[in-house]
Amino acid sequence: MAWAIRSLSEAAARVRGAFRQYLPGTDTALKNNFVTVTAKVVAALAHEFELRMAYLSKQLFARTAEKQFLVQHAAEFGIYRKPAAAAQGVIIGSGTPNVTYPAGIRFASGSVTYLSSAPASADPLGAVNFNIVAEATGSATNRDADGAMTLAEPVLWPDLSSEWLVGPAGLGGGADNESDDDLRARTLYRKANPPGGGKLTDYEGIALDVPGVVKAWAFRQPLAPGFIAVYFLFAGRPNLIPTAGDVLIVQAAIDAKRLIRIDDSVAVAPTPTPLDLTIDLLTTDSQAVRDAIAAAVAAMLVERSRPGIPGDTFTLSRSWISEAISGVTGEDRHVLAWPLDDVTYTNGQYPVLGTITYGA
Repeated sequence: MAWAIRSLSEAAARVRGAFRQYLPGTDTALKNNFVTVTAKVVAALAHEFELRMAYLSKQLFARTAEKQFLVQHAAEFGIYRKPAAAAQGVIIGSGTPNVTYPAGIRFASGSVTYLSSAPASADPLGAVNFNIVAEATGSATNRDADGAMTLAEPVLWPDLSSEWLVGPAGLGGGADNESDDDLRARTLYRKANPPGGGKLTDYEGIALDVPGVVKAWAFRQPLAPGFIAVYFLFAGRPNLIPTAGDVLIVQAAIDAKRLIRIDDSVAVAPTPTPLDLTIDLLTTDSQAVRDAIAAAVAAMLVERSRPGIPGDTFTLSRSWISEAISGVTGEDRHVLAWPLDDVTYTNGQYPVLGTITYGA
């Protein structure tokens, strides 16, 4: 139960009652009486003490602890705040045929620079691929597949092409510093799911430890019990759907742990499946309310949804959609005309907000 804090008047009343009980004949009703003044001072001290105790009682639990105490709760389980991470991946360009280029060649995209992380050799036709890593960290270092990249120091490498393309997997893995809420969620998850020598929650924990991963679900493959699939969401991506580059980063983290299952190529990006809505009779219809409804439904999907697979499908309750809409400030009444019933997802499908149509 939460620590109860008495008001100043309640504490003062208790002190005055104690004076009457233990010092018969004293009168705490007189305004300038010494006992009255003393009762007020003691009540004020008691109130400060109770405020402090209420604060400390919150720090006893990871669910309510504030930053400095939350960090200590997490550290007891070997969990530490995920630092910002740099994006990495492959870029494609050309150089002199059969020449090997060293690591450390700098490339640029916008205001972000990248360095080649390993030597690379051009083929007989001059095509060459570089593995690169951003020099900065954060989600801003990610790049989509086929994005343009330039050679930052052409004078040093005149035989390399000036224009480069990001590989088909994109540049992924870039993430910002982990927030307090995400650190708290990982700590609570670890407390509820202790390591089990390769159980499904172990795989989810590995994925959640990767900077940028905000949710993860591990499933057994229905027709092959020794195989699993680990679906996850990645911060900073549209609808949190990870790119191929993000998948490579999470797979590398799983490979580094090498648990007891067959876990090659088990990291998987969910398949985004748009959830279209039709809302009729919205009594307070304005652009602000419509924007708030879209945000509320999208937040509900992130909070309550997961991918579905054959044998373990996910059913999105129609009532959850109405509940999210009804909770919007300014919304007074609506009729959810579509979907007509609960929606089921399978084969790795994950619901994301589609088109919202407003009827009469």
